[in-house]
Amino acid sequence: MEIWNIIVKSNTFNFLILLGFIILLCKIFKAGSLIEGACQKIKTNIENSDNAKSDSEKKLDEARKAVENVANEVKEIFDNAQKNAGLMGDKILKEADNQAKRIFENANKTLEQEGKKLVLSLTQKTALASLETAKNHIQKTLEEKPQYHNDFIKQSIDELNRLKTDE
Repeated sequence: MEIWNIIVKSNTFNFLILLGFIILLCKIFKAGSLIEGACQKIKTNIENSDNAKSDSEKKLDEARKAVENVANEVKEIFDNAQKNAGLMGDKILKEADNQAKRIFENANKTLEQEGKKLVLSLTQKTALASLETAKNHIQKTLEEKPQYHNDFIKQSIDELNRLKTDE
């Protein structure tokens, strides 16, 4: 009986009882299936993590490949922009030059027309002045020499008759 007391008082016995109690609880609560389910979830999480990692690596590779060409694309875009700016500048200069020529031509035409108007105006004024001078001269001559008055009337009648027969 002393052995029994030693066993009961020792930690080994308590350990065996606790172990038996844990095994009994595991069987009652089906701990094996719970542990198996937890293992499956862990495996699934690990697989999902591995898949996500491989997808991320693929995306990283694609991003690196895309970034490799960015510098070339930026340079190409910049070169095209410079080329287009040069062409636009040339076009604007040509259009400005053509417009300046048209303005100059229009100004010359306007000056020419104004010159013609001025010449016509001066011609009209000169003609009026000449007529006024001729009128004054004729009046003065007729006042000084009244005999020319009859000659003038006769010449006017002859001229009117000539115009009448020409029609």
